[in-house]
Amino acid sequence: MIQKFNDKYQLKNLQDKLWEAANTFRAYGGIKASDYAIPVLGFIFLKFADNKYSMHEDKILKEYTKSRGK
Repeated sequence: MIQKFNDKYQLKNLQDKLWEAANTFRAYGGIKASDYAIPVLGFIFLKFADNKYSMHEDKILKEYTKSRGK
């Protein structure tokens, strides 16, 4: 339970830092959207994968615990 909370806190902290960096780039960096589109799309995919994993995490952990040591 504590680990799950800690992971969510770390993810939220990372998201906040990424948004802050993106805002800084847009405001002061002179960087065009096409310059950072590919990395941003990568992060969008990672968020999608995290959401999918979260939906099935309990089942994955149960299966892992059951098969651990075999």
